[in-house]
Amino acid sequence: MSSVSSLEASSGPATSSGSASVPGLTLAAGADIMSVMKTFTVRELDREPAAVLDACDREGAVQIRRRNGRTYTLRPEAGPDRITALPDFRARIRKIFPKPILATQSRLADKLLAGE
Repeated sequence: MSSVSSLEASSGPATSSGSASVPGLTLAAGADIMSVMKTFTVRELDREPAAVLDACDREGAVQIRRRNGRTYTLRPEAGPDRITALPDFRARIRKIFPKPILATQSRLADKLLAGE
């Protein structure tokens, strides 16, 4: 990631690379314009964290700026957004309990639980 100090502002005619310079654009004034990442303040992160995280998901990364000018980059972790498949719970139950309990056994278990 390049820092602001490594950027150069030019007020001359178009350069050989074909990019035209903007007259009157200074380094300090153009720093926000040249940034490709959305920038939030610490206060915005504190008051609206969902908006900052949603922008981070949309943009891929956002910058958080402190009052002293330091910036931090926030990126989402790569990973699945949702659970795509669930285990086969019925197969697990069939494996643990291969045959169903009989009605007479069920009534007997109910009586034992009731204390009869």
